[in-house]
Amino acid sequence: MAVRCRISIDDARDVDELAFQELPRVGESVSMPVDGSNQDLRVLRVVHMPGTEQGATTMLELTSRIL
Repeated sequence: MAVRCRISIDDARDVDELAFQELPRVGESVSMPVDGSNQDLRVLRVVHMPGTEQGATTMLELTSRIL
């Protein structure tokens, strides 16, 4: 079962949704399409938000910067 997460890259104001096979952990790398090409990003923070009508929301903060 896929886990749908809201994602924010490098503190950008725009937020996208993406499905993962399993929830990434802080410090892990994820690869995802950005502006038409795959980009490797690192997970900075995972935030579990309270439930809504559709269930709880998970927010991932990602960065393209080297840690």
